Amino acid sequence: MKISLTQVKGLQFVARDESGHKIIVDTEKEKGGFDKGIIPLRLLMIALAGCMAMDIVSIVQKKGGKFTKFEMELEGVQAEKHPKRFAKIIYNFNCAGDFKREDLLRAFELSRDQYCSVLATLKDPPEIVFNI
Repeated sequence: MKISLTQVKGLQFVARDESGHKIIVDTEKEKGGFDKGIIPLRLLMIALAGCMAMDIVSIVQKKGGKFTKFEMELEGVQAEKHPKRFAKIIYNFNCAGDFKREDLLRAFELSRDQYCSVLATLKDPPEIVFNI
């Protein structure tokens, strides 16, 4: 799996995946950006939410359930000192539809404990190699 990141201007970049999908990575104007994209730490929360949401919805649907609403809100609480990493991430789910609550809870547990590769990567960080 590969992505590329290319500077557009200043602190604004475009990230591309192997399939050609693009996303703008930027920061706020007061920090030297253009405020036209998503900041990197928020991208991490998006990846985390997306990974778990896909797992949960897929598992519940395989059990015959249907969602009329599936929303997830994540709140990242950052440390006060640099590098200002997340000290806590809080998930809030808002789901409605025709499904068994126990199926939803089991799908959440399976995603959290077994399937979500983003969460697993955060729990057990990979070796990171820098080639400069």
